[in-house]
Amino acid sequence: MNTEYKEKPAVENKTSYVGYALLLILYLVAAVLASLTAQSRNILTVGQYTLPANTFTAVFSSFANILLFFLVVLYRKPGFITSLIILILQFPMIVIGIVSRHNLASIPGLFTNVFTITAIVLIYRSGRRIEEYRTKEILHLKEQQLISQRLFEQTATALVNAIDAKDTYSHGHSLRVARYSEKIAEMLGKSEEECYKIYYAALLHDVGKIGIDERIINKDGKLTKEEYEIIKQHPIMGNQILSSINEYPYLSIGAHYHHERYDGKGYPDGLKAGEIPEIARIISVADAYDAMSSNRSYRTAIPQHIVREEIAKGAGTQFDPVFADIMLRLIDLDTEYQMKEKKSGQLS
Repeated sequence: MNTEYKEKPAVENKTSYVGYALLLILYLVAAVLASLTAQSRNILTVGQYTLPANTFTAVFSSFANILLFFLVVLYRKPGFITSLIILILQFPMIVIGIVSRHNLASIPGLFTNVFTITAIVLIYRSGRRIEEYRTKEILHLKEQQLISQRLFEQTATALVNAIDAKDTYSHGHSLRVARYSEKIAEMLGKSEEECYKIYYAALLHDVGKIGIDERIINKDGKLTKEEYEIIKQHPIMGNQILSSINEYPYLSIGAHYHHERYDGKGYPDGLKAGEIPEIARIISVADAYDAMSSNRSYRTAIPQHIVREEIAKGAGTQFDPVFADIMLRLIDLDTEYQMKEKKSGQLS
C-alpha cells in the first residue's frame, strides 16, 4: 500500500473554477473600491448624515482580505499561492506611498498587509495539518479493514478445511463451487466487490455440514429417506452458524438458500424463481455442476457432455435459466474439461 501523502487538487471541476474566478473578481472589485475611496475627497450624504467617501476604505479593504481568506480555506494551495502573490505585490506600492509621497495614511495598510499574510500562512498550515491528519486516519482505517479482511478470509478457510476434513468424498468441493460461482458473477458483469461476496458465500455454502453426523456424510451408496431428511437440515444449520456474522449477511443467505429450486421444489423453504436470493441462485448451478463433475463414493466424475445436458435440462426448473446459460457457456469454453475435481481436489 502506498502511504505517501498526496495533496488533492483543490480545483477539480468547472464549478470549482467558476467559484475560484468569482472570488478573484470580487477581490479585485473590493480592492479597486478601497483604492478609489482612499483617494476620494467626496462627501456622501445618506439621509441626514454626511460621510467622507474615504470612510468606506477600511470596509472595502477588510472585505478584500476576507475574500483572500476564503481563497485559502476553499482552494488550499492554489488559493494560498494566489493570495500570497497578491499581497506581496502590494508591498512596493505601499512602501512607495510612504517613502516618496510621505503618505503616512498608508502605514495602517502596511500593517494590515503584514497581518493578512501572517493570517493566510497560519490558515494554510493549519489546513495542511488537518488534511494530513485526515489522510493518516483514512490510511489507518484502510489498514484496519485489510486486517479484518485477512482475518475473515483466514476464518472462512479454516471453516472450509473443517468441512473438508469431515466430508471425505467431496474434498475441495467448496473451493471449486466458490470459483465457479465467481466465474458466473464475472460473466454477468458484476463488480469486483460483488464477485468477492459471491465467492465467499459460495465457499461457505456447505458450512452447515459440520453439524451433520459423519456416518451420514461419508456413507457409501444411497442414503435412506431418514438420512436424506437429516442431510437436508444443513442449509438451516449453515444459516444459524453464519447469521451471527452481521457484517457479512450474504454468507448466511448463500448457506440457507443454495438448495432452493427455480420451480419451487427445493428446500428448506420451497422458494421459487425471484423469491430465491440471486446469490443463492448462482451458487445453486455451480454446486450442481461440481457435484456432477466430481468423484463420489458410488460413481466417478460424469463426462462433460452429460453434465452439460443435465445443466441444460435443469434450466428453468432446477436452475435460474440466466445462470444456467452462463454455466453452459463456461462448459463450452472448457474444451479440455479442466473444470472438474482433480486428484488433489483442486481446480487446475
